[in-house]
Amino acid sequence: MPEYQELERREPQERTLDHLNLENGLIVYFIGRSSPPVAGRCQVRLLIRAAVEPTEDHFSNYPDPSGALRRLISLAGPDPVEFQTVKIRNFVVLKEVEKTLQEMMDEFIRSSLKYMKNPGFAAKFIRRKYEELFARAAVRSAHEEALRKIEEE
Repeated sequence: MPEYQELERREPQERTLDHLNLENGLIVYFIGRSSPPVAGRCQVRLLIRAAVEPTEDHFSNYPDPSGALRRLISLAGPDPVEFQTVKIRNFVVLKEVEKTLQEMMDEFIRSSLKYMKNPGFAAKFIRRKYEELFARAAVRSAHEEALRKIEEE
């Protein structure tokens, strides 16, 4: 089997590159998920992840904060909700992968870390995730109801 086919079958390897402890209690992890080289080039992927533990305080502007928290947990599960973003660079020479990952981390720190450091970030993120999950559940429920009515006809 030609060498390039073997390389194409390998999965990207995930490794934690660094982490930052923020003043608002979040821990931001930088995870490298670059693809193995094919023809001397890689796709460099940087996954930025932070786990946010939902609390009633995140729903303080809702009429029923504890009910909203229970609904979020029923929709998302009991684990913390993950903030994730991915940065990608294509066709990077193998010897430049580490440098590129560092540049991508530095760029994220310059452009987005101030937003994540904000004391209100966790609450805004949790409320946005709640609204997304609630809307998705409403659409799924409406779809199921429509299908049930069609089957009854």
